[in-house]
Amino acid sequence: MDKRLSESANIIAKKYKYKEMILKRKLKVNISVAKKLIGPDCAYHLYNDLKNKSE
Repeated sequence: MDKRLSESANIIAKKYKYKEMILKRKLKVNISVAKKLIGPDCAYHLYNDLKNKSE
């Protein structure tokens, strides 16, 4: 049980780090990948903001 809990904690920590990197724009990923990592609402606003800045 302890080993599975530790593995789950590592997965959650890694997802959090990737989410943080995407939101701070240190990591560029496809919108479909961003939706899975940071959620569709955050991904929509992040990429909509980037689209508006490029126009």
